[in-house]
Amino acid sequence: MFVNEEPTTPLGPAYDVEPMGLFWSMTPSPGQKFGLRFVKKDVTTPMQITLSVHKGHLDISALQTDAPIVKTQIQKTYMRPGVEIIKVRSGRVRGKVFKPKGPGPFKGVIDMFGATGGLLEFRAALLASRGFVAYALPYYRYEDLPSFHRHDELEYFEEATDWLQSQSFVQPGGIGVCGVSYGTVTAGRMATEFSEKISACVSISGSSANLMVPMSYKGKDIPYLGMDYSRMKMTEEGLINMYDMIDQLETAPPEALIEFEKAQQLLFFVGMDDKNARTQNSTDVIERRLKALGCNNYEIVRYPGCGHLIEPPYAPVTLVSYFQAVGGVIEWGGSLREHQRAQEHHWPKLLHFLDKYVGSQTTSLQSLHAKQ
Repeated sequence: MFVNEEPTTPLGPAYDVEPMGLFWSMTPSPGQKFGLRFVKKDVTTPMQITLSVHKGHLDISALQTDAPIVKTQIQKTYMRPGVEIIKVRSGRVRGKVFKPKGPGPFKGVIDMFGATGGLLEFRAALLASRGFVAYALPYYRYEDLPSFHRHDELEYFEEATDWLQSQSFVQPGGIGVCGVSYGTVTAGRMATEFSEKISACVSISGSSANLMVPMSYKGKDIPYLGMDYSRMKMTEEGLINMYDMIDQLETAPPEALIEFEKAQQLLFFVGMDDKNARTQNSTDVIERRLKALGCNNYEIVRYPGCGHLIEPPYAPVTLVSYFQAVGGVIEWGGSLREHQRAQEHHWPKLLHFLDKYVGSQTTSLQSLHAKQ
């Protein structure tokens, strides 16, 4: 259960005069487990929100027994009527496809999250509600996929790409791929290793190199940067800080770096107050490399005061949450208002980028990378 612990009038401390401030400023109610993160798991049902007006200023405990003057219920939907869901079990690939009703063809996008694993559907449902075919692609901790994240075979992601592009309701001309956190590693590799199939790549809080677990492609191992758990720090508030756990990017073997210059179109979002990973450093490494090679196929959007988990706007903002991979509550970084403003800005920009470049493979890769 999420509530507004602070007054949420226009004069309240949580936000200024913002129509959706009532929703993104919500926090876990007292008694909930520390580190609870709001994630809409069943996107086929709306988020139910009860609004109540009480006399005077009451704390949360008093609200449990105080009779409201008036109350009403509103709904926030993640999936428009008419969106269809297709469960995928093809070869070894799994997941769910969200698509607009009808034969299409529609622009196809593969959507991936990070090292939490499992299947997260809310962004794919939102993308489908805006006209895309969105494939929510898990890679471990889902059905008969591996229970632990120990190794990635890039062939799995290529098989998913081929399956999606082969569907009659998907527009030809290239698939889009969107990844957040660790999902940007596989998204980046997909966009570069089989760039003729991926016409657009979105990297949210991403990396310039392979991280955390080994990866292989066509029988060849790809070097990666491991994690040193001895560098894990604990803040005074009892939050885990993972910022120094990954090896320095400056000393990464060249083979571990993702060759983004081989990709078609790229869009990077990065929070400048990311406390979880060196996404700022990674973005600088990527930018220097692409500039040195004269590439003009990318855009980088940097957000001051923004943390790691940049997600679609207007749900409760996540600045800290429990992270199964380390068994504790993670400090993601960012401040409430600045992070939400970044989320509000990034979402329409992401939609415009995908709409412009997915299915638009009409020029050669050489012309995309030519010097300006």
